[in-house]
Amino acid sequence: MATNAGWSGKIWIGRDWWCFEGASGDSKAHGHLCAQVVVGLDGPARVEAEQGVVEAPVVVIPPGVSHRLLGGPIRAIYPRPLGRLARRWGVAGWSAVAAAPDAWTQRLTDGDLVETLNAEAALGEAVVIDPRLKLALHALDGDLSLANLAARAGLSAPRLRALTQAELGAPLAHWRLWLRLETALLRLRAGEGLAIAAAEAGFADQSHLNRAMSRFFGITPLTVARLLA
Repeated sequence: MATNAGWSGKIWIGRDWWCFEGASGDSKAHGHLCAQVVVGLDGPARVEAEQGVVEAPVVVIPPGVSHRLLGGPIRAIYPRPLGRLARRWGVAGWSAVAAAPDAWTQRLTDGDLVETLNAEAALGEAVVIDPRLKLALHALDGDLSLANLAARAGLSAPRLRALTQAELGAPLAHWRLWLRLETALLRLRAGEGLAIAAAEAGFADQSHLNRAMSRFFGITPLTVARLLA
């Protein structure tokens, strides 16, 4: 158990999902490439969105939609982009912050959550993407420019940009940041310090990691590091 800026609880990192469970603290309005499912553990979950406050036992938040959690003990589940759980839950069809189907409530509050999420993910289909885009994604862990990534994929830069937006819903620069954040989280879980985790994930420095984490999750890497501890 760890506490920082009002956040206390724990984080799990699975193959097809991440999950935070505990008391959410202060967060800025933010949006991220990953969808989010918020489960209220002591009353309904409350999420502030553009259309107002959405209150329900389980609330779904589509990728990229600006929102802010309004506190209380929660489970926040993040199905990994392009993963089987995201496909199982039909994340691509979500368009606004909204209450989840009633059947989700018992499934996500009772029993072993890890077992439940892994079982759900096992029922999802693998995502099939354009093989040229897959080549570009495999090279995102480096610092290749868009032009170089396009050349590697056998496309022009404008065509690669359009293909990425059509299939992934976000530019490659956002995906590169997301993959680096994943790496940083794994390094933090392994016990590395913030500066080392930032460097090993390809961030320019700890401040760069801090800005990216705040942008996509609305909280700081220090909060995440303490929760992982």
